[in-house]
Amino acid sequence: MSILIVQKSAPYGSSNAKEALDIALAAGTFDQEVSILFTGDACYQLLANQNPKEIEQKNISQMLKALPIYGIENILVDKESLEMRAIKELDKDLNLKQVTKREIKSLYQNAKSVLRF
Repeated sequence: MSILIVQKSAPYGSSNAKEALDIALAAGTFDQEVSILFTGDACYQLLANQNPKEIEQKNISQMLKALPIYGIENILVDKESLEMRAIKELDKDLNLKQVTKREIKSLYQNAKSVLRF
């Protein structure tokens, strides 16, 4: 069963980003086939050197870096969302693949389950 987790939320405005990563890691623990797509404001989760301590939040970047350890290799980012937000530099420690709208449509069509955050 393939699971597509779609993240649309900024990293620290709500608990959505952390909850989505918790679910991804839990599914990976049980050898589920998981893909994660970052789109919209979720692209900000992929920036390097975040320091959320000033707003009393935990940094989620370590959770992102742990995804491959749990067998989650398909970490995708919406190319158009990056362009709209003028994001050019992403965390180099993350093995990200930029995808187009056409590829995103295919992800939705081929997933058995889609979870959106």
